[in-house]
Amino acid sequence: MCGRARCTLSPSQAARAFGFPTTTLVAGGGTGGGCGGGDAPAVPLLRMDRYRPSYNVSPGTYLPVGTVRARPAGYDGGGDMDGEVSVIQCMKWGLVPSFTGKKEKPDHFRMFNARSESIKEKASFRRLIPNNRCLVAVEGFYEWKKDGPKKMPYYIHFQDQRPLVFAALFDTWTNSEG
Repeated sequence: MCGRARCTLSPSQAARAFGFPTTTLVAGGGTGGGCGGGDAPAVPLLRMDRYRPSYNVSPGTYLPVGTVRARPAGYDGGGDMDGEVSVIQCMKWGLVPSFTGKKEKPDHFRMFNARSESIKEKASFRRLIPNNRCLVAVEGFYEWKKDGPKKMPYYIHFQDQRPLVFAALFDTWTNSEG
């Protein structure tokens, strides 16, 4: 994917794009069937207060990500027998490997694009494949075509406006501030 994307998806739109369940909200706040009011993800939402929908998202920006996590304390919804559940979590786009020094400034542009043809060649990506996979949904992304000295942006998206869902990898890094 290119270095810019559009992501203005709501949590329920992201849940549907990931294939996660949603619930219908009845006008008045309860759950039920078909009385309007919209819908909501039927999975836990983690740190979504960090997400800011934008038409121009770049590496280092928070995006809604679909993944499987250990069941949060007090969660009584669905999930598998091993105590895992699908979640939508806000994460920064651009890999900062866990082995990055605590005092180093993270460079989200350095590793924001894991290419399928070389993913197993780079240790930073290869070690994440077994347990740190996730999904990222956006409405589209931008590619630039060079025409002499000028660059022309092209917006790549589905004609029917459904979200694009990308396979992704994640890691956890802690800076000196915790």
